[in-house]
Amino acid sequence: MGKFLELLNKKLKIAEKPDYVREQFQSYMTGPEWRNVEMAEELGKFVKEGNSMFRFPYFRQIVDLWQVIYKSYSSATKHSPRKAILSSEYMFMDIFIGVFTTVELMPKGVVSLFFSLFLQAKNNTEIQSQLAQYFTQYANDLQTIPFYDQKYNEIRARLAEGYRSVSTKTWGDWFSWKFLSMELFARHWISKPLSAWYHSETNIVPATTDVLVKFNTESAVDPEVAQQEFLSKLNEIKDKITIVRKSAYDKQVKDSTENLHVYVKSNNEEKKYTSVYALLRTHRYAAFQEDLKSLSQRGIQVKKIAGQHNIQVKCEITESSKSSVELRQKELLQVPNTRFLYSYGDRVNANRRICLFDTPVKELQQTVNKLNEHENVQVKFIHNF
Repeated sequence: MGKFLELLNKKLKIAEKPDYVREQFQSYMTGPEWRNVEMAEELGKFVKEGNSMFRFPYFRQIVDLWQVIYKSYSSATKHSPRKAILSSEYMFMDIFIGVFTTVELMPKGVVSLFFSLFLQAKNNTEIQSQLAQYFTQYANDLQTIPFYDQKYNEIRARLAEGYRSVSTKTWGDWFSWKFLSMELFARHWISKPLSAWYHSETNIVPATTDVLVKFNTESAVDPEVAQQEFLSKLNEIKDKITIVRKSAYDKQVKDSTENLHVYVKSNNEEKKYTSVYALLRTHRYAAFQEDLKSLSQRGIQVKKIAGQHNIQVKCEITESSKSSVELRQKELLQVPNTRFLYSYGDRVNANRRICLFDTPVKELQQTVNKLNEHENVQVKFIHNF
């Protein structure tokens, strides 16, 4: 990695620390949070296919979640001190998710053992369709709205109205609704203090991530011309990505480029190009993949994300058989510039598996492309802090 880049990254860590810098372990410790989202998706799909919610593998889901929590922690320790991880709010959140989910799913698992003796495995009813729609929508909402900010009271009232509007109900419908109603009631009150805590000024985290990028141009030697070429590229995607303004400058001054984090490296006679560096503000979560793609298409390379040099990438394998899944995973282990972290299966669909990799930020776009080139493989998420 170039000296200019490392020096600039160090300066930005000091100048823009509150917004730019995030701890390296955060990329790995967000694994359990997103596993929780997947569990909601799997339940939604299971119920949508007409299966009774009392036939869902709740106990196995609990075990798998705790395994993901442990493996996420183990992955994080490769980059960060154990003490820093254990004392972080991310460790607290992962433990809370594990305990909360265990307390939520354990009674369902116990009751399901009893109900499975007399309730039908299939419950293809109108009420079932409403519940499946809720589970699916809840999983989608979790990708942008944290669980502690969900409108559980409104959801409960809407589902209650839908339940009352259906004249023909099965015992499976009645038990399903009663359990879900109690669950939503409990979630509402448990989420209140968490929402207040996470929305306090000291804990709130914006839904954006700042990245340090590099752009090389061979057509411009003059620094100002090179900078303008870079800015024109960014102008094409200004609705997605913005340049971070220097915190020391008056934010009311919008026309000058002097208050933007854009830097032109002095031209090296041995090189036939001029390099422009900039600090950009991108999306977090799923939308980051589109941002990364947009930058790559314009020859803009991401060099650092949140001041860090490594990032966790999650991809999904969906095959026609379990043996094919094993073979596909072995192929992915050969992808260059990646380190395999761990994988876990889908307890509902044996032909699906999630694999997580550690990759250098400077190789991120190439890694995403290489993973996506494999048949029946898709990069689902980049854990961008």
